[in-house]
Amino acid sequence: DTVMPPTAGIGTIVHEAMERVPDGDLEQMRAIVAEHWPELDFETEWIGRKERRRADLLVGRLHSYLGDVRSEGGRVIGSEMEFRFAVDVPSSAADDVVPAVHPVGEDRANQAVIHGYIDRVEAYPSGAGEHAHARGRGWERMSAGGGDPTVVVDLKTGKNDPESDSGVLDHAQLAAYQVAVQEGLVDGAPPESLAGARLVIVSKTLAKSDYRIAHQHTLDDESRSAFLRRVSDAARGMSASSFTAQVESHCADTQRRVHPCRIHTVPAVSS
Repeated sequence: DTVMPPTAGIGTIVHEAMERVPDGDLEQMRAIVAEHWPELDFETEWIGRKERRRADLLVGRLHSYLGDVRSEGGRVIGSEMEFRFAVDVPSSAADDVVPAVHPVGEDRANQAVIHGYIDRVEAYPSGAGEHAHARGRGWERMSAGGGDPTVVVDLKTGKNDPESDSGVLDHAQLAAYQVAVQEGLVDGAPPESLAGARLVIVSKTLAKSDYRIAHQHTLDDESRSAFLRRVSDAARGMSASSFTAQVESHCADTQRRVHPCRIHTVPAVSS
């Protein structure tokens, strides 16, 4: 069965357009949308037409972003770049212990393996790549240790992602990508050139930009340690015989069509 759910499918198609057409040629990206559109299953024809307009809009905004990358002298290091690393999981939490990172495959017990794919890695000439018009208020210039700044990019097509630099300070997905680069696991991206990771959000705009960028600056020792402790704590909790599902603010979000937290927010039915 090759039919995909529409919302997830549109995001998948737009991601493929960026991967296959890294220079952002609009007609080629539109051709990829047309190629895969029959794979999506819509409840009615009018919904299909509305979603097709949305897909074309997202591709047009992606075209704008990729054009801005070229205009700033940016180049693509790679797309859909796979990485794996392991994080130590001590038997108990300790604020003064930073979990170590190891290559996957080492004969070690009590580890959590982080495995993923980076949408895109870009390199820019020194001083370029800020995309200031898409960063919103309060943005700060990125920094890199040496060479052309390298930036990890995660493309977003949904409506619920953070929109500003301040919103991604503790973004775990971006932090995992940064650790992968810092550990030398991304070909063509020297660890010392890392200038951070960013969400490129084509579902949202600013007055002077067809897209938004939320940039996470290069992890320093403190933020890297906080991320690794977060991974270790989560793995320790999930490997226990039981753990408590905490009710948080997103659990009561009635605007979402999908309610993933209902299993622990709906009261049990009494006998």
